[in-house]
Amino acid sequence: MKKADVWVSTVLYTAIGVVVVAMILSVSIPLINKMRDRNIIIQTKELMYVLDKNIRKVIEEGPGSQRDLSPLEIARGQLFIDLNNDNKIKWKLETKELISEPGIPIQEGTITMLLEETKVKELYLVSLDLDYKDIANINLESSYGNPFTGKYGLLIKNTGEYTNNLPKVAIKII
Repeated sequence: MKKADVWVSTVLYTAIGVVVVAMILSVSIPLINKMRDRNIIIQTKELMYVLDKNIRKVIEEGPGSQRDLSPLEIARGQLFIDLNNDNKIKWKLETKELISEPGIPIQEGTITMLLEETKVKELYLVSLDLDYKDIANINLESSYGNPFTGKYGLLIKNTGEYTNNLPKVAIKII
């Protein structure tokens, strides 16, 4: 009879331990995912600031100026280089993190951040935009298609050409 009591106790303690671990994980995983998304957004903002600084420097220095920003890594989300004459570089990420008031654009230096609600409850689309419509014509040179996710080589070059009195800046992704 004593051996049965020991096994029953062992099974009960094991079951209680599994339930406690499951409860801890069910609470902590969403928090970890939200913190991860917040960190990805912060890292991508820094990447966008570096990209913007280099594009503006290449424009300022004139024809032939170029910068190599390899490697460029987009860990999560998608980077778009707008080819429809909007001259924008955009990054988008779906997240559950409510980082700002939805629908209200926030200007942070040269970056415009916008959080939009999606059709899924508590799922948002955050976007970071760099706008060059008044200072340059951005041209994408890449064998890869828009959008970009992953690790790439990136070269920014002032081509010396002008369209509508704005310098043409080639962004080559390799």
